[in-house]
Amino acid sequence: MNQFEYEDRVSQQWCPLITPNQPQSSTFWTHFNVEHHLKELHHTLFLANSMQNELEMLMKVKEAKGYEGNVEKVDGLSIKRSDFDDFYKIIEGNGIDLGAQESISVNAANGLMSKLRFLLEPFRVVADEGSPWEEKSVAVRLNDKINKSRRNRLWRKRKRRRVAEMLSKEGEQFAKLDREADEWRAKEIAKDLAQQKVEKMKEIAKRKAKEERKKLEAELELALIVEKLKELRSIRIQKMKKQGHFLPEEDDRFLERVRAAVEEEERQATAAANTDAAREVIAAAEESRKVNQGVSADLKQGSSDDVCKEIHEQKTQSGSGFGSVTGTSKGREKDGCEGQSYGAYDYVANLPPEFYHYYHGSNTDMGTLIEVRRTWDAYIRHGGSRIPGHWIQPPPPADEIWASYVKQNQ
Repeated sequence: MNQFEYEDRVSQQWCPLITPNQPQSSTFWTHFNVEHHLKELHHTLFLANSMQNELEMLMKVKEAKGYEGNVEKVDGLSIKRSDFDDFYKIIEGNGIDLGAQESISVNAANGLMSKLRFLLEPFRVVADEGSPWEEKSVAVRLNDKINKSRRNRLWRKRKRRRVAEMLSKEGEQFAKLDREADEWRAKEIAKDLAQQKVEKMKEIAKRKAKEERKKLEAELELALIVEKLKELRSIRIQKMKKQGHFLPEEDDRFLERVRAAVEEEERQATAAANTDAAREVIAAAEESRKVNQGVSADLKQGSSDDVCKEIHEQKTQSGSGFGSVTGTSKGREKDGCEGQSYGAYDYVANLPPEFYHYYHGSNTDMGTLIEVRRTWDAYIRHGGSRIPGHWIQPPPPADEIWASYVKQNQ
């Protein structure tokens, strides 16, 4: 409900009466003018609605009072008592008679209707078929502009949405790339750590192989000393025989027993060496070969090793002793090995072939390595020692000359 305030009791004219048919101009159909015109039309419609409510309230008040101040009849009408009291207080506060208020309200309503007709007149050309086509074309162009502006607004909205989606996807893509980079870095770090562990294990295996090789060389040197001592003993025996001194038969029987014991120990050691020991030796040899592969990668060195290996295998199969190979074959083999290895084994060039095969053949031949290992297992395995655990009583001297060297216990 609209409330009106008046400074005097004289009826006022709200707006001048305007002739309904005014000449229209094409300049009206602009976006700014039409927007302003529509806002004013909306406001005028709001005032007209309020004025309608006010006139209806005046009619109900007249019916309720009957110009006699009888307010009790309002209970029978379809209005709220609070609205009626508020409206009645406003009229009394303005100090205007009910008839004058009705006249003022009617004039105001007429003015609003005239203003509405004035505001609606420019839009008549759109619905009127008899209006000139120029006005309609101007209205159509304005409508097209409005639709275009609406489409542009929607397009900009969609574009902003697409840009926002692209930015979000770009951020997700960057995050995904960061995760992939972190995963790749973690994998590379793990790979480097594994490589370092492998290198450390190779170094440890290399050191162990060197230690084993040193131990084996020391054992081979001891075995060489034993063989040389045996050879020296046999030479001395031959010398004594040439001088006419012979060993007693007990010495021969003792040597036979020693030889039989050695053969029995060798047979037991061969039977005790199972496939697990051989596999362990093969694995150790393969690991050592892989470690030393970078040092001995020369093709000529490999060919020299093959030639030496064939010669050694032939020597082993023939079972000949130190005197089975002539000096000419020794020199030829030595020259071939030295010429093909470019001085790789110069420190053992003057050794006999059997000696080289036994003590250095394991570096190039797997079979020789297994053979030597099984031979020496008799010394390190339980019950396979060739050194007797008790004192062996030597046989009596063969003659008085040998007896003269024996110190008698007093």
